Amino acid sequence: MKKILVLIITASLLFSTSCTNWLDENQFDKINSEIIYKTPEGLATALNGLYSLNRRYYRFIDTNDTRANYWFYCADDLCITRTYNDANIYQSGMIGGIDFYSDMWVNGYQMIDRSSAVILNARNVEMDAAAKKEMVAQAKAIRAMTYLRLVTIYDNILLDTIPTTATNAFDAVEYKPATKAQIHELINSDLDYAIANLKYNVSKEKIGQGIARMLRAESAMWMGDYAAAATHTDAIIASGEYSLVNIDQVFGATSLKHKETMLVLPFDELLGGADNRAGGSGSPLGGAFQSRYYEIKVTGQPNPIIEDNVYGGNSFGWNLPNDYLRTLYDVTKDKRMKFYYYPDTLIVNNPLSPAFGKPIPKALPYSTNIREYHWSCMKYRDLIKPAGTAMSYRDKIMYRMAEVYLLGAEAHWRIGGASDPKALEYINKIRTRAGIANVTTVDLKVLMDEEARELSFEAKRWFFLKRIGKLVEQYNAYHYFGGTLGAFTKKSPMDDHHTRWPIPKSQLDIMITFPQNPGY
Repeated sequence: MKKILVLIITASLLFSTSCTNWLDENQFDKINSEIIYKTPEGLATALNGLYSLNRRYYRFIDTNDTRANYWFYCADDLCITRTYNDANIYQSGMIGGIDFYSDMWVNGYQMIDRSSAVILNARNVEMDAAAKKEMVAQAKAIRAMTYLRLVTIYDNILLDTIPTTATNAFDAVEYKPATKAQIHELINSDLDYAIANLKYNVSKEKIGQGIARMLRAESAMWMGDYAAAATHTDAIIASGEYSLVNIDQVFGATSLKHKETMLVLPFDELLGGADNRAGGSGSPLGGAFQSRYYEIKVTGQPNPIIEDNVYGGNSFGWNLPNDYLRTLYDVTKDKRMKFYYYPDTLIVNNPLSPAFGKPIPKALPYSTNIREYHWSCMKYRDLIKPAGTAMSYRDKIMYRMAEVYLLGAEAHWRIGGASDPKALEYINKIRTRAGIANVTTVDLKVLMDEEARELSFEAKRWFFLKRIGKLVEQYNAYHYFGGTLGAFTKKSPMDDHHTRWPIPKSQLDIMITFPQNPGY
């Protein structure tokens, strides 16, 4: 795969943000990639460069080459999609001039290559042995996380652990897909090393043992090794390092680096402005999932809602929760309705409106304009972002403890059946926090519904449904695509082969012998 990587990797891209400490303001702009791995300081720089690439890989911003992750927030059974983002996938066959499925592949292999460079070159660096193992463990965890993302998106991928250098960039390579067993063997080997050499108590921006075990559990679930998945989720829970926080604090706390959070993508506006800066480029993720309440109009009166971050501020209204998701909640009891979503009834906040301080009447003629007024996700609300922009520099939670409980519940159910004590204990932890009654038995529907209630719009659902074999069925039953004013009655068709993305044509042209995924 060297020909692929030599076209996409430059030292300046990886190392223009290269700090000895995460979010350190110091910049090292002229570090040569040939000498970067020869000292402890160089290894630390390379590792921080990996974290910078990781943040870019998993965050969303509205440009053609970085929209890839956005798909996984909205292309499931819980969403209605208002704009081109839906039409550009299944309705076009994913073969035309679409950048984001290529972006996932190319940038993923970029991270894998640079992770492998840290892992391989660390052998020759003289430094404290424990500190070296910790650095290598983080690089291995990032490589494993990236391979896990690639194989669960594309199914058929390359396996390569030899970093690209000036001497091997154009070596002859046999391009063929690795087997799932081979891929997960490497993933598990990397994560086992990380588990053995990382501690739980690390900063929320860094990968520690908890994340390594969570990834190990995910890998095990994809391969049907439920005992291993249960072992690792149990270990995370028993560690005491993480716990559920009050429901109002999950996404509503001033800082998202709380006890439930396991890993965040960190952003800082003062240190940011671009991917290669310590503070990152920010993300308009919140704006993508909430209506533009400030566009609501009443004939002959000032707009009842003025732009205010309490109601999400500047937004896009691209993708919104659907009626199916609402039916899964007990709307009178489930606390998540209050703290994960904006209220159905808005209070007029424009002092110039005659209805100031009063609820907006439901009967006004704007009620069918979905872009302006619709039930919306509040998980990514930023109360301090600047007016007039959807860009937010609030940290983004990648993994949190609720997901561990849900994965552990599923693993124990698959081992022990409907009344398994651990399965019931774990899923009821989530339900109790939400203020709803415990379940007394567990089955697949119980797990599917609770996963939807708790993790909606967190880029987890697409992968969960694919893994359990329900993605096509659920998507075609409940996902709708339509325009701003019209009813959402046009379903987006999804075929079985759409559960795996196509291999980018640009990469097939380079690899020649690597096959395209079936159906494309």
